[in-house]
Amino acid sequence: MRSGQGRRASPRRPGRTASVAGAVAATALIAGCTMPAPDEPERRSDSVETAPAGTSPIAVGDCIDDPGMTPRADIPVIPCNEQHVFEAFSTTDMPDGEYPGLGEATAAAADFCAAEFRTFVGVDHDASVLELLYFYPVEESWNAEGDREILCFVAEEGETPVTGTLQDAAR
Repeated sequence: MRSGQGRRASPRRPGRTASVAGAVAATALIAGCTMPAPDEPERRSDSVETAPAGTSPIAVGDCIDDPGMTPRADIPVIPCNEQHVFEAFSTTDMPDGEYPGLGEATAAAADFCAAEFRTFVGVDHDASVLELLYFYPVEESWNAEGDREILCFVAEEGETPVTGTLQDAAR
């Protein structure tokens, strides 16, 4: 698994990994449209959910391309009505305390995101052709940044770029 100091790893089905770092972002709502403040990611214009300020530069309802090994704060957010690969669809925080270990953090992310996948897409992840990606805290970000966030993404089969949302795709 590739992960660096202060980063979170992100396994994908079927086992590909990437790493990204935590950061802070907020958005401004102007005239019914979501507009990015300076140095902040652009949000989906049709999103009814976004993460509150201070949680992450990527919020539920945002779309991105492959995060690769890019620090999380540097991953560009793409409006979902434009071509993109991944759509953030759910988030939660792991409980405070000592870092539970990479295996437990990975399992918590996999379990949470698989359950939320069904709600968002309309079918169980195991029965879907769509792909699941999740970010979860690694020990370095847990200890240094207080990172507890699990963030779930969905992608088209083979990570084929799409335009629009995969919500209720039921496949």
